[in-house]
Amino acid sequence: MQNNFSFFGSTYKALAAAVRSVLNASRVAYSAPVGLKGRARVGVITVIPEEFSAAQEVFDLRRNVPETPYFVQTDPTLGDWDVVLTQATDRTNVPLSGDIAAMIQDLRPQVLILLGVAGGLCDDKGKGRDGIDLGHVLIAEYVGYVEFLKITDKGTFHRHYAIDHPSLPLRRSVALPLSKEFDLTGALKLQQPDKVTPPRQIVPRIHIGPIVSGEKVMGDIHDPVQINLLKPFDNSLAVDMESIGIARQVCERRSSFWYNPRYAVIRGISDLVGPPENAEIRAAWKPFAAHAAAIVAQEFVRRLPRDPAPGVNL
Repeated sequence: MQNNFSFFGSTYKALAAAVRSVLNASRVAYSAPVGLKGRARVGVITVIPEEFSAAQEVFDLRRNVPETPYFVQTDPTLGDWDVVLTQATDRTNVPLSGDIAAMIQDLRPQVLILLGVAGGLCDDKGKGRDGIDLGHVLIAEYVGYVEFLKITDKGTFHRHYAIDHPSLPLRRSVALPLSKEFDLTGALKLQQPDKVTPPRQIVPRIHIGPIVSGEKVMGDIHDPVQINLLKPFDNSLAVDMESIGIARQVCERRSSFWYNPRYAVIRGISDLVGPPENAEIRAAWKPFAAHAAAIVAQEFVRRLPRDPAPGVNL
């Protein structure tokens, strides 16, 4: 009987060793996707000059990659960068969509961040929804679109097409803890503007909530067109003109099993849509709001989980 146990034991060990050998031989070394111009772990895209300047200053991305619109911190000829910054060719969703497509083709970023400013949406009393205010920062939970409509004699009806919403795993593992524990006030390097109507004390905060995107600068809560467009989005916290562009392109450009781009939208609130002097307040607060968003984005990038290094066995 003892010899039988010895035989079965040695046979089991030999079989286990053979299985381990097969599994080791079948492992594939992980190599991150590379684009036409190289590779970036994170691609940051801004739109207006104030946003680009804030991102360039906070991330220290000042070196231009030759013959490209991209800026990096390290050697611009390296071909493999941690964070890459670019500025969109123009405002609104369609131009930005093309810029996102180009960045994906050029750099295959693992995470894209749309960084900049937005208008905070108000309740019927002219106060920011969920307490959102000037200089606050919104990390988008999901994206709505106001412009795809069917207009009939029975009313206006929204239509939809396929998009990706901001990454749920990144919201859960990065944005949520960031919003709870990051000291935004202590991290800010700029002074708040004095222009606040009505006068009030503003303490910077980070919000996670819905954002709605359109093709119009919305600034009058009494305008019938604006009222009609925004009516279905009663819980959105802010409005911009580019989020649907990145949402569509990330969805459309995931064309390979080996490339799974994710994205985030991080917006500083430069104005509240509706109160008097909206345009003047926006002009005064844009640099500060862009700076606050860049500070949050920098911390967001710092907290990103890192995938295995190129060549590491999975």
